[in-house]
Amino acid sequence: MAKVIAPFLISGTIDDINFVVTANGENYARAKGQTGVTSKQFKNNPIFDRIRDQGHEFGHCARKAVFFRQLAASFNKQAKDGSFAGRANKLLFEILQEDPTNSQGKRTVTAGMKTGNGKEALLGFESNKLRPLHSVLKIKEQYNPSDRTVKLIDFIAKQHLEWPEEATQVILSTATANWDFENDVFNTCYSIELIINKEAEKQNITLTTALPVGNELHLTFLFIGFLKQDRKKQILLHRKNNTATLIACHTPYPLITDHFFQI
Repeated sequence: MAKVIAPFLISGTIDDINFVVTANGENYARAKGQTGVTSKQFKNNPIFDRIRDQGHEFGHCARKAVFFRQLAASFNKQAKDGSFAGRANKLLFEILQEDPTNSQGKRTVTAGMKTGNGKEALLGFESNKLRPLHSVLKIKEQYNPSDRTVKLIDFIAKQHLEWPEEATQVILSTATANWDFENDVFNTCYSIELIINKEAEKQNITLTTALPVGNELHLTFLFIGFLKQDRKKQILLHRKNNTATLIACHTPYPLITDHFFQI
């Protein structure tokens, strides 16, 4: 750093020289340092290997997450929060880290999903983390993977749900998706939408879906959406009030109990 000796102070930049005036009135001149990293340096310098590897894996997870978010797209449109996409990416990155065969930078979601821990990590994923299932539904659902049936036994709507203040009815529905996570192909079947009044009496609820095409991995989702009565219309409340949760997954044909996971 050079010190400027002159009858006046200089500030600013001339070519590659910065002139600085300090708080106590001293005047210095210093050459600009090189900042940033060129694309060539980033590509070839081994010091950046870990960053490049992480970037490659994050990109891979983000592409896979596009398909994961579409598995129950109808439910997600009606029940999700602003962090939905980011949390899906994060979930698949956690599954990628279960890959037991490939080194960092080459790990895949497919390899992670083929492990028990990878499949189990899917359970409980909430499209809307503001209204998780455990805080909205106050009784435990029963799920039978052999016929894709979800049951709520002795269900009392007013007592067993956490109702938004303006809601007067609730929609209950399920979806079963087959996800070929290796080839990015899926098929989803939805149950009927059962609408129940808040003041309805105790009843048994049964929701069943058709069998989706494919036998790679079956995922089951439960949707709880709240309605308000507006004269003769029933209006679905904003998606922040509703719940969509991945409640079970299993590998079909044949159904092996070790491969069945449910929250």
